[in-house]
Amino acid sequence: MCEVQTYATIDRYSFDPTRTTTLRNAFARAMRKRFVALTRVIREAVVQQNVFGLDTIEVHAELQSPGYRAFDFPRLSQKVDAFMQWLRLQESKGLIETSTFTRLGGAIENAWTNIFIVDSYKRGVIRARTEMKKAGYNVPTVAESGGIDVIMSSPFHVDAVGYVYTRAFEQLQGITAAMDTQISQILAQGLIDGDHPSLLARKLIATINGTGAGDLGITDTLGRYIPAQRRADMLARTEVIRAHHMANIQEYKNWRALGVSVRAEWSTSGGSRVCAICEGLDGKQFDLEEIENMIPQHPMCRCMALPMEVDPRTQEPIEY
Repeated sequence: MCEVQTYATIDRYSFDPTRTTTLRNAFARAMRKRFVALTRVIREAVVQQNVFGLDTIEVHAELQSPGYRAFDFPRLSQKVDAFMQWLRLQESKGLIETSTFTRLGGAIENAWTNIFIVDSYKRGVIRARTEMKKAGYNVPTVAESGGIDVIMSSPFHVDAVGYVYTRAFEQLQGITAAMDTQISQILAQGLIDGDHPSLLARKLIATINGTGAGDLGITDTLGRYIPAQRRADMLARTEVIRAHHMANIQEYKNWRALGVSVRAEWSTSGGSRVCAICEGLDGKQFDLEEIENMIPQHPMCRCMALPMEVDPRTQEPIEY
């Protein structure tokens, strides 16, 4: 049985065993830019374009969409419905945009998030192969196997990366859906209360990025509030780790199917930032099927499974 032994190393300095810090930061920045663009267009719609017709203001001639007093309907429900329909369109263009590309003769839906997911997955495959070589396993290098694209064409890797594609996209859809529900409620209440456009815009934007949420009374049922932008940031950073880990484990499994018995040990990021959950896994063993869904152990987790050393001649684990 392929096993995974866990350990937690507490060093003076914290490090990232997955080496995906730059990629995680890039994904988070891209996510943040899209949320910033959404808050900007909401402010323009509610304040500059006065879409609800709440008062008389001067509008810049270049502003066209959704249009001056575009949602100035007689009924409150009509105002809310029209605004939410417009908002979801903006989200589909910016946050959950998809395109269609052709691969092997078939049309495939491609989300903007996929570029970061597949990058992390490829890094995970390369890292797994490199670490296996370093640990003494008799496996070829990535170059000797024809390159990363050849390796990624394996049906097992195609299925695995497809899973993390879908998971990340559906998680983001869930975040925007929850955000829309709260925006709709806050918008309706603000219109009932007769909020000034600038105040109404502040409330709507606070549901997205959390700016001034506490002062504006925006909380959840537990008296706190995690804004959608923050949740999306955590999603970006966490799903990069998930893709990297799934690539590691799938590569180990692929070689196990070819007769290479891979064992691995849990590697944390070290230092005082290691959480009690991951630190508590020290010394425990898991087979690959068990460990496959354990990393990331929690949002923002940075752990990975490294192959344990073997004797290059016997391919047996080296005992220390």
